Amino acid sequence: KEPRPCQSSQGSLGDTEATTAPESGEERDGDSQRWHRLFPPLGSPAARRRYKDEFAAGLRRYRELCAQLDAPGQRLAQLEQQLEQLPEDSAQYQALAEEYNRLKDLKRSPEYQDKKRESQTLRDKLFHIKRMVSDYDKL
Repeated sequence: KEPRPCQSSQGSLGDTEATTAPESGEERDGDSQRWHRLFPPLGSPAARRRYKDEFAAGLRRYRELCAQLDAPGQRLAQLEQQLEQLPEDSAQYQALAEEYNRLKDLKRSPEYQDKKRESQTLRDKLFHIKRMVSDYDKL
């Protein structure tokens, strides 16, 4: 099964700040070469099994990261809708606005950004492994 991008790596409606700087062609080429070095084309059924095991473990971690990264974005979207319905001077608006700002700060935190980078790296790795297994299966 192909890994879907985490919602947070795509940004969300209403999110005006950039999520990450786009990678340069050199960075993508370097990652591609790294994955090719670590996971070269397959030559045996045993190697295929190892790649499939690596893929399964990576996919589990990737899904965990996506759940952690997507939850704040989903809550932000809910809060935006709720805030639009309330008068700005109400106590409920102020409480929701505080939660909204806390979640925005969380998404800018180094820990969150590290998880985001890890999820993108893992996604690239999984796509590479999937491609190597697929190429082997075509032979």
